[in-house]
Amino acid sequence: MKNRGMTLFIAVTVMGILLFISFAVVNIALKSTIFASSGRDSQFAFYAADAGLECAIYWDSRFDPSKFATSTSGVSVTCAGTTITDGQLNISGTTTSARIGGGGDTNPTSIFSFIMNQTGKVEDRVPYCAVVTVTKNANGTTHIYSRGYNTCLDSSRRIERGIEVDY
Repeated sequence: MKNRGMTLFIAVTVMGILLFISFAVVNIALKSTIFASSGRDSQFAFYAADAGLECAIYWDSRFDPSKFATSTSGVSVTCAGTTITDGQLNISGTTTSARIGGGGDTNPTSIFSFIMNQTGKVEDRVPYCAVVTVTKNANGTTHIYSRGYNTCLDSSRRIERGIEVDY
């Protein structure tokens, strides 16, 4: 009679241990999922930065003078299906409006942003975007800095990756 309820105690103890182990496994799985999605988002941000860099190099090298020359103001460029003009601001959270070319020797920097859109249709936009800065130096060299984002909205999960090139 002294062992009454011992089976119930052992069953409750085993269930508590199994419940604790299952919570630990679920916690590890959730953290792994967040870590994996962070890596994926970082990769998307890098690809957006690379697309911005390639677009700037294309418009800088295709025309003579370059679309970003200090003497050619008021031009537009098209990147990833988006046509960008002066004054246009496409990315949430950025504070500088777009300026392409012009500016003279006192302001040789062009800046523009765009959302990835391969077909030109609004419904085909993806949430990745880039902000590109092109500086035409007086010695004839060009500096391009492209920042890519995994989302175009201000978000606590927004990831930025940047690429710079001088030539």
